[in-house]
Amino acid sequence: MFRATAPVRPPAPATGAAGGMPRLLRAGRYAPAGPGTPYVPAADREEFFRQLGAPHGMPFDRAGFAAAPRRTSVELARGALAGLGPLSAEEAPEVAVVASAAPDFEHAELVGSCVQGMLPGEPLTFGVSDQGMLAPFSALRVALEYARRQAFRRLLVLAVDQSSQPFALPADHPAAVRADVAVALLFEWGGGADPVHGVGQRPWPAPGAAVPWDAELPLVAGAGVRTAVPGVWPWATWAGTGQPATAVWSVLAGLAGGGPARVVVAEHDPQRAVLAHCTLDLGVPGRTTTGE
Repeated sequence: MFRATAPVRPPAPATGAAGGMPRLLRAGRYAPAGPGTPYVPAADREEFFRQLGAPHGMPFDRAGFAAAPRRTSVELARGALAGLGPLSAEEAPEVAVVASAAPDFEHAELVGSCVQGMLPGEPLTFGVSDQGMLAPFSALRVALEYARRQAFRRLLVLAVDQSSQPFALPADHPAAVRADVAVALLFEWGGGADPVHGVGQRPWPAPGAAVPWDAELPLVAGAGVRTAVPGVWPWATWAGTGQPATAVWSVLAGLAGGGPARVVVAEHDPQRAVLAHCTLDLGVPGRTTTGE
């Protein structure tokens, strides 16, 4: 994560055939099922949770936390990265950004640092959070901007939904995570110094008028887009709920190896009144793995 020497800028790659559009190379998805390990009470840990929630009026939900699977974000990230298959030094990303909508209950591990050690070459790695369901879109934008400035060609976006929380959330809260899922998406970008095309976020009080992307392309979108941009969507695939950071990206991962040549991924966050979207070149992506 930290470098002791100044970065050496490599020669700028040739402009990609997709006009600066990121191309999905591989996708891996990890969604373990079943209960986790039995809960072992620890007085110091439970006191930490009580102190953490006290300033916000959030009591420690011991029964709910004990019944949760308690799979850490690091464990989920490791499973998604394994789904990508082996990566050589030439195939590995040069920058990796972890995106999450909910914090990990395990505060002793930094997901970005752990992910860096899981990848060949120890790429520049960090995390994006506190943006709810839009965090992965921001992660992709940040990764692309690093690629543009540093002439990187390969970038990784890792979205993680970790359901175990020491505090109870309302059942209908849009940020509530209902399942443990991680999705790893390895992209290639040959845009060089050119601006990034087809990626953006904008204020969007629902309902809006017209989509800010190519309406002729297939769409993978969260349910909020249906409300934010009302109309007939015969070419849309709608993601489910309960996975704010990974829902639409899970659908995208499922298209790896058998989807359209190009697709728009979009999400609308009603709490922030923001619409996020990106246009991706699927090309001929590699594997996608779902499982334990």
